[in-house]
Amino acid sequence: MFTKPLTVLSALVVAQFASAAVHEVTVGGSAGLVFTPNQVTGAVEGDVIHFIFHAKNHTATQSSFDKPCQQIPKGGFNSGFQPVDDGATNFPTYDLAINGTDPVWVYCAQATHCQSGMVFAVNAPTDGKTFDRFMANAIGTSSMSMSMAVTDSGMSMPGTSAVSSATTSAAAVASTATKNAAGRGVGSLSWGTLSGLVLGGMAGAAIAV
Repeated sequence: MFTKPLTVLSALVVAQFASAAVHEVTVGGSAGLVFTPNQVTGAVEGDVIHFIFHAKNHTATQSSFDKPCQQIPKGGFNSGFQPVDDGATNFPTYDLAINGTDPVWVYCAQATHCQSGMVFAVNAPTDGKTFDRFMANAIGTSSMSMSMAVTDSGMSMPGTSAVSSATTSAAAVASTATKNAAGRGVGSLSWGTLSGLVLGGMAGAAIAV
């Protein structure tokens, strides 16, 4: 006598899974430093975001609207780096299961790809915290802030050693210049002078690398 209720329940379960959608998103590749498409709207619980990684070496890492180029400290997802050769025919993938309708913010953690606008969103609002504002926040992130964020999060990012070396060298140049000026009784250096020394140190370090 329980056959009918069980049949109805099974039909409901099947219908729920049948309504779930798989949203394919290409990461990088011939389109450049972008997610294609760069956002998915109308995703519901049970949907899957299927990231397909193309050349060169990218990630799909969860961030926040306010800090688009920093991985959220706890509970966020991260595909890890997915290196792909230019002539590859097989591409690594990463699946993200959607658990609700709240916005999900994503970026590529490779070097300064996020600064170049390589971000993605699920269910971004059409007012207020929109996708366009999220991308603008990402592009407005400074390179030094990116370097500091990566170091603080403990992420291992290929291709960032030159940035770290330049930052360290620049700091050393500024520190030495300040001490020398004090020793000569010149007093504190102006911000413009210090900025020039810092930029010069960064350029020298980059050339050395």
